[in-house]
Amino acid sequence: MFDELTKYKNQGHFFFQKGDSMAKQSKKVPNLPGVYYIFQLARGRVELVFIGKSGTLLQDGDFNNHLLKTSLNSNRGGMENQAFFEQKIQDEGIDALDIYWFVTFDKHHRDLPGFVEGVIMQHYFDVHGCLPPWNKEF
Repeated sequence: MFDELTKYKNQGHFFFQKGDSMAKQSKKVPNLPGVYYIFQLARGRVELVFIGKSGTLLQDGDFNNHLLKTSLNSNRGGMENQAFFEQKIQDEGIDALDIYWFVTFDKHHRDLPGFVEGVIMQHYFDVHGCLPPWNKEF
């Protein structure tokens, strides 16, 4: 979807439906810095609903422990992602979520997740004139 992300070869995606285990569905996601975005599949339509990053660079050059796998399995607004996603699926009549992830900082690339998130968020904003529905601010 975002041409800016095609250079990252350490990438993948998985589906999440109500009743799935987020830990099981995300088991192949590495715990490295990167970005991700989420599509909802509902009523025969596909819509991008969230763009996010995982991994914040600290002053000493290390990353915090909130990396891709950790981020997808942690909490959002005080609610575990497992419960958050299941609640969204129920409330919004979603059939499934399709979650794409990209490692942006490893031995092949040294692109800060926050920068890459900003680039793809800008691209989305340029096309749609707003943020994705689940992104409340940027």
